[in-house]
Amino acid sequence: MKSNKGNCHLCGEFKELTFEHIPPKAAFNDTPILIQKHEHLFDKKSYVYGKSIRSNNGSGSYCFCKTCNNNTGTWYARDFSEFVAQADNHFNGVEKINRANLIEFHFKPLNVLKQILTMFLAIDHSNFLKKDKELVNFILEKDNNSLPDKYQVYLYNTISKHKRLYGIQWNNFNGTMNTHSEITFNPFGYFLTVDSPPPIDTMTNITDFKKFQFNEIKKYIIPLTYLKTDNMYIGQYD
Repeated sequence: MKSNKGNCHLCGEFKELTFEHIPPKAAFNDTPILIQKHEHLFDKKSYVYGKSIRSNNGSGSYCFCKTCNNNTGTWYARDFSEFVAQADNHFNGVEKINRANLIEFHFKPLNVLKQILTMFLAIDHSNFLKKDKELVNFILEKDNNSLPDKYQVYLYNTISKHKRLYGIQWNNFNGTMNTHSEITFNPFGYFLTVDSPPPIDTMTNITDFKKFQFNEIKKYIIPLTYLKTDNMYIGQYD
């Protein structure tokens, strides 16, 4: 059997890595998926350019050790998946998805935010996020509310056959250098900024979810902008 040893994207220890579903398996990530990496999309000299690879496990990668995978899965994944299911139920019950939507959620804000950040750590192969101990501790300590202000997390609605799992990237939106990461998986898009503005100002900033307690339940109406993500570029929408 192939060994998947490496440095865990959370604790940083060199261990056998387990498969992390991104997003969690219960959040509609339980079927095979076709994946295109950088060389499939952009490297015209590569023999795999324009092709894709099949992941029978769904979207994800070997990035967390067993302990970190189990802990984050137990603490956050179920509550996050219920949050996603509420949005999915809403959109399945409407005839048309509007550009601007108001959805009522009954959920655990801190748990949801920590799962989203767990996903961003999972897809970051640059080690940029893992090096920030304050960020890592915010995730690995379930009662921790101390997320540094430089991290802002945004949410939007999307229904697209194309998914995005873009780890930390540096780009030049609007004439300024920005640090961004993005994940899309129906019915949501998740956008992380680091000391940077978001690409558009209609995304919903959910960073204040950090102010709640672990397992604290709230009922909120959240505004969500619908964005099409059919192209391949981070922060760009059709």
